[in-house]
Amino acid sequence: MSLQGNTPLSGYPKTLRDFTQASELLILPSSFGSIQLGETFSSCLCINNETNVDVDGVHMKVEMQTVTTKVLLAEFGGSDYRLGTGDTLESIVHHEIKELGQHVLACTVAYRLPPGVRIASQSEDSNQDPSVQTFRKFYKFAVTNPLSVKTKVHVPRSPSALTNLDERDKVFLEVHIQNLTQEPIWFERMRFESADGWDVKDANNLITDGDGEKSIFTGTTALMSPQDMRQYIYILDPKTHQLEPPSNAPGSIIPLGRLDISWRSSYGEPGRLLTSMLSRRIPLVQQPQQPPASALPPYLKRTVAAASAPGMPPRPRSPQLSQSRPSSPVPTSRPGSPFRNRPASVGPGRAQSPPPLPATNPIPDVDVHLIVRDFPRSSIELQKPFTVSCTLTISTSIPFDKRHFTRVLTLAMQHVQPPKKVHVPASVNNLSMATQSESFTRVSTSGFSTPSPTSTLFNYPLAQQKLLVASPRQTLLEIDTNEALLPPPFSAAPPEQCKIPQSGVGFCGPSAIFLSPIQLSAADSVELSTNVSASQNFELTYIPLQPGFMSFGGLRALLVEDKFTSTIIGMDGFAEALEKARTLKEWDVVGEVWVPS
Repeated sequence: MSLQGNTPLSGYPKTLRDFTQASELLILPSSFGSIQLGETFSSCLCINNETNVDVDGVHMKVEMQTVTTKVLLAEFGGSDYRLGTGDTLESIVHHEIKELGQHVLACTVAYRLPPGVRIASQSEDSNQDPSVQTFRKFYKFAVTNPLSVKTKVHVPRSPSALTNLDERDKVFLEVHIQNLTQEPIWFERMRFESADGWDVKDANNLITDGDGEKSIFTGTTALMSPQDMRQYIYILDPKTHQLEPPSNAPGSIIPLGRLDISWRSSYGEPGRLLTSMLSRRIPLVQQPQQPPASALPPYLKRTVAAASAPGMPPRPRSPQLSQSRPSSPVPTSRPGSPFRNRPASVGPGRAQSPPPLPATNPIPDVDVHLIVRDFPRSSIELQKPFTVSCTLTISTSIPFDKRHFTRVLTLAMQHVQPPKKVHVPASVNNLSMATQSESFTRVSTSGFSTPSPTSTLFNYPLAQQKLLVASPRQTLLEIDTNEALLPPPFSAAPPEQCKIPQSGVGFCGPSAIFLSPIQLSAADSVELSTNVSASQNFELTYIPLQPGFMSFGGLRALLVEDKFTSTIIGMDGFAEALEKARTLKEWDVVGEVWVPS
């Protein structure tokens, strides 16, 4: 038995027509809901002549109006077009939705009245033909956003990536897409169009057996349900690499590209969305936080400061350390003591010179960067040394007044070890505390005591132990005073902040490697300051000591000599005297390696 018939059963739908509740007259309602951004608006417009006479000059104008724009979609008919009795003038219009918010489809129809029809009175100022009649229809609908697109930008942070020229400048773009519609959608295309200067790699495709690519969102994950979210990863790499890392000003914006998205809705309607330019914003420099404002009024602050000043009388009933007993007599000189009362000097006192300022090292104007070119990752073996090929780039600025000089820099690469923790024996600590308590007790005694061997207990073993801890014994070496001294091969950072690998991989060879002198010149420059750069290759040798994933490093770049040589005959050069090698930069980790067991 079939339900198909000429008339539908009451209350039971049989065909798609019954589901949609379509009427015999196809009309466009005043409001039909919403449409998604990126979809194509399509509408069929009809003009019906329901009179008993023919109508001349039928003309229709269709416009799409938004808050900011007005677009002419179609214009059909004309002054010579005649619409007969019972005839229909139809036209289909299409418009790609590119704006959010309220949209209005405005239809303006004009026609000429047939002869013999009474014409309504017109205003005297109107120059229009009184037989031409017009009317307008407006159809409103809302445009909503079908997708939510959010991005996150990640840059390499691994120590081995920061020293690799191919990995250092990469940008990882993470895109979060959420379906905001009430129906599932299927993505036809998800493509990232990179900006100029970038190469993009789609990390969301899998390589198949036939050297092809297949999206990870296939099969059961092809459809994206309402309110679902997906994550896409795109790897951007600069087309040109430089030895020096790019210097971007804080707060600057770097354009990355656009995302081109095409999808199909549940009934197959196409949609396309092109996002705005996605970019990376360089973070601003964090300003130091100001201490919170004190709740004390100013007069209480002055009182507290005055009470804590040295030499002020203590507050009543506050515990104080008495420096002398009340009954202690005033110290006087004993008869026969070598102390003599000498008259005070009446001559003019010598003006006291101001204390010398602390010596500060000048800020180095030499910038260095380390690049690890290559090392054999696949052939690493335990207890077998391997060589790391490195490049050191040096950049500096030469002012205009020194353009006729060649700057010659001599650098050294020094292996740096974690700071050593000095362990003081417990006996030394106990003896030191006992000495401090004894000296504290003697301070509170009154008067002068008779000089005797027992009055001043000087602990020679304790002093010798402190000297050994404070300054380790140096070997007798002949040091040339004309050359800069290298600092100790230990990190100056506190032990809790030092990130140099403790063990696992150790360095081989000398602790310092002197590089060949580097010459930097800007003789042909006419600018006030010219940036010049150079690079030099060197090799480091390490040996794995433990199996597993290990980090190796601890390297320091030192400026040993800095001098200017003249390029003009008869002009003498000059050199900067460096008593101690200047530290330009330190690297806690140079690379990472997997050591098989």
